[in-house]
Amino acid sequence: MIKIISPIGKQSCGGKSSLFNLVAQKAENPISMKPIIKIFINRSGAIILGLMIISLLSQAQNYRISGKPVIAIAGTSTLHDWTMTSDQANLQATFEIDASGAPTKLSSLTVNIPAESLKSGKGAMDKNAYTALKTDKNKQITYQLTSAVINGKTISNTGSLTIAGTTKSTPVEVTYEVLGDGSLKFKGSKKFVMSEYNVEPPSFMFGSVKTGDEITLTFEIIMAPTKL
Repeated sequence: MIKIISPIGKQSCGGKSSLFNLVAQKAENPISMKPIIKIFINRSGAIILGLMIISLLSQAQNYRISGKPVIAIAGTSTLHDWTMTSDQANLQATFEIDASGAPTKLSSLTVNIPAESLKSGKGAMDKNAYTALKTDKNKQITYQLTSAVINGKTISNTGSLTIAGTTKSTPVEVTYEVLGDGSLKFKGSKKFVMSEYNVEPPSFMFGSVKTGDEITLTFEIIMAPTKL
């Protein structure tokens, strides 16, 4: 017969045996082990069921853009402030979401904006802006996610932003809202210095009007879930 010695030692409460001693005593009588085995199986089943529920409550889900985005780039000049807008973009993302539809993890994100979809309403300004963005060779402004942290309703992203053929690691912070149909509405803004992307600030009227080097990007985008 094999004796099992408890590493915990004897308990002092009325001389009760430890769990190890109890198992040793039951081992002498295999029939009396059945209740212990049953309890172990029941508890193991409950743990497995709990893990399955957690897995179901946090599932990976692909999202794509829904409707038209609202994208604006604003800047200054020696004459007046200016704005260019676009309602064209291609976005794809993969989130892990909880039972309420709120994202708990952002696994992937790609953004593509046609550079010449940005319009100011003034042909001459647009032409000079496209020249500065080198749109003859760089048709898209792109963003590729490298990391993201979700804290409450805020998502802090870091990704590779490419403008006019120059790529830089760029942090962008956005807020989100879960809509009634399960879609996610994102809002955010980001300041850029054009010269950091080798973009020469455009000038107008034979150079008499010059734009500032800093611009501000703002956006409002809705993304809807798609089937994996």
